[in-house]
Amino acid sequence: MRKNKLYTFLNITGMAVAFTCSILLFLSVYRDFSFDKFHQNNKRIFKVYDFTNGPDGAGLSSTMGYPVAPALKDENIGIEKATRIKYGGSKVRYKDKELELSTFLVDNDFFSMFSFPILKGNKINPLAGLGDAVISEEVAGKIFGQEDPVGKPIEVEIGHTWKSLVVASVIQTRPKNSSINYEVMARPEISEDYAVDKNNWNHQHHSVYVQIAAGTNQGNVESRLRALLKKYNPHDDNLLKTKGYKPDAKGDIVALRLLPLSEVHFNTQIGSNGAVSKSFLYILILTGIVILIIACFNFVNLSIGLSFTRTKEIGIRKCLGADKRQVWLQIWGESLLTAFLAMVLGIVAVVLLINGFNKIFVTKIDASLLYQPSIVLLLLGILLLVSFFAGSYPAFIMTSLKTVAILKGKVTMKTSGLLRNTLVVVQFTIACVLICTTIVIFKQFQHLRTAPLGYNTAAIISVPLYNQAKGKELVNQMRMRLLSQPSIVSVTGSSVNLGLGEDKSSSKSTSDFEYKGKSVNTNWMKGDYDFLKTLSIIPLEGRDFSTAYISDSAHAVIVTESMAKQLGSGSVAGLSFYSDSSKPKLNIVGVIPDFHLYSMFEKSEPLTITLDAGMSMNYILVRVNTKNPTATIDLVKKAYSEIEPGKEFKGSFVDENVDRWYNDEKRLSQMFSIAAMVAVVLSCMGLFGIALIVIRQRVKEIGVRKVLGASAAGIAAMVTKDFIRPVIIAIIIAMPVAWWLMSKWLQDFAYRINIEWWIFLVTGAVALLVAIITVSFQAIKAAVANPVKSLRSE
Repeated sequence: MRKNKLYTFLNITGMAVAFTCSILLFLSVYRDFSFDKFHQNNKRIFKVYDFTNGPDGAGLSSTMGYPVAPALKDENIGIEKATRIKYGGSKVRYKDKELELSTFLVDNDFFSMFSFPILKGNKINPLAGLGDAVISEEVAGKIFGQEDPVGKPIEVEIGHTWKSLVVASVIQTRPKNSSINYEVMARPEISEDYAVDKNNWNHQHHSVYVQIAAGTNQGNVESRLRALLKKYNPHDDNLLKTKGYKPDAKGDIVALRLLPLSEVHFNTQIGSNGAVSKSFLYILILTGIVILIIACFNFVNLSIGLSFTRTKEIGIRKCLGADKRQVWLQIWGESLLTAFLAMVLGIVAVVLLINGFNKIFVTKIDASLLYQPSIVLLLLGILLLVSFFAGSYPAFIMTSLKTVAILKGKVTMKTSGLLRNTLVVVQFTIACVLICTTIVIFKQFQHLRTAPLGYNTAAIISVPLYNQAKGKELVNQMRMRLLSQPSIVSVTGSSVNLGLGEDKSSSKSTSDFEYKGKSVNTNWMKGDYDFLKTLSIIPLEGRDFSTAYISDSAHAVIVTESMAKQLGSGSVAGLSFYSDSSKPKLNIVGVIPDFHLYSMFEKSEPLTITLDAGMSMNYILVRVNTKNPTATIDLVKKAYSEIEPGKEFKGSFVDENVDRWYNDEKRLSQMFSIAAMVAVVLSCMGLFGIALIVIRQRVKEIGVRKVLGASAAGIAAMVTKDFIRPVIIAIIIAMPVAWWLMSKWLQDFAYRINIEWWIFLVTGAVALLVAIITVSFQAIKAAVANPVKSLRSE
């Protein structure tokens, strides 16, 4: 190793880079797969979701109505426990202190289903009374400091009203690898809409988790859920079939189904916030393994090449009595030492880079994971496997050589030419596939990011409101403060954010109702005056909400085109309908084209925008016209500080919010970019090392050719050609593989790009150019060398 410092450096550096990348990827995957594993009953806990098999495929929704959880528990269908988990509000008061903390409304079964230990207070029945509250240990410190929180009064804002509660228990702070979130918990019955909607299955706004009884299973419970659904919330299957709905493989058109708790973190449709697709994690694992394989191939190629420069050493050792086992152990021991040094460097690099990795890829791993027994065993396993894989074949080659042939100098590098070229082909095939996938993923991310959403995202500022109960009043105050400014075009309000804002919050409200004997399904959101003007949406019929029409302040709505089609053919502007028999009739003042209120992962759905005072106003939307965005957002920030003094400003441009929808795709694109770069660098390092060894062994041949009249350019071309051939083969193999993989990946997107031919052309050109540059330096150096020096010993 000391004698061949350059090759040792190439080996250790290449392996260290591979170990660093792979360990970071494996730690990220390990953390995600650890989610929710700590619950004692995790195999019996499920999240309930709605399934519909519509004309456009399966539709899934995890939002439920108030009566669902009690019915599931009471009907004796194999469910022994059930809890609702409903977001209640974001503010808590204690004496003169007011904090921004989330309140979740849950049932008492929550505490026996999930393994979150109660630390203080009532451990048996934490939410025994409607006036009880449970807070996390972290929240207790924020509110009460060193005081004992049990028995202390607090106020929480639920909807539009403040509720007085008493802290009954303190629960352990939520682990970082939990899909279930909580800070303050109270009973669902304290919600202001509970009395009206406690029996309404179609007003859906929260998640439901159940624990099935011992001795039963998911399939049995789901089969019994069919009868329960027909009893409490029946659907007209014949009517649905006329609309294009059809039974799935299980025979269901509409059904209630169960998602295992172990899958909640991995289901991006109906799972938890921050859910990660398993396919994404498998890609990370595969990427880490591929990088290790490339580094191992480098090690094998360089080790074999160097082994043939040590033939005399091996021959002498054999003559002195060394047997095959001793020679094998010596060579494998050197590879183990090399791999060990590389892993130590890799672990040090991981510790140094982990914070940057978290920022770039939005992960939450920390160096303490390296001390986990399973991670330590994994690293030891990787070390032994890599050293064995990389060192055993060169050791086998050297032990199989005949001592007489070695001492006569009849052993040459040609013995391993086929293996060497095969490994180069595999390396560059992987590198080319990674380059292709990087380009395709980046283009898909750009497509999602720039595809028209149906409204103009440019120059809109979204400002989350703290006091949502007074949202409409705050929007009016903001409008009065800003509209006199020349850089402000319009101001409106919304109950749903455009994109994913700084508050990281998103919501969806949906309901079904009957209209003229037909079932109508729509999403709902609250808007305010100048809503269409602010979003630059031109109505197909009718108009925007306007203060010029006094009647708008009562029960005016704007509907999207797909919602209008459910109400009937022809013009629907001016039409009135009941969405709920207990509520006033709604009047349609405008019809607009369908637009994407949510990300491009979801198809646009029917939407009804209402001025209904019963819905909260959560966001102020401000359209600006300025060449100085920084100054304009400062202007909006100043106005906000006047209407909600002392509150943190979390405003952001909608363009930025839309970007946050696609953080996973952006992260995947970045990861593959780095993986492709690492793969190319490692492949080039290997190619450089092999070229160095081969050219060194052919130095006399090159000298003879020069003496016989060969030009330097001809010799350089000859040497380069031998190494470029396997790279060209790799490009030919990689193209169809990359096309197939990316075609499969793109099928998951409702809106996707086409894979264009130039992607493969660019990939091939990059790989070929990099290989030529890598090899040509050594080839030219050998071609211009003085042949006298190389032939002097002959």
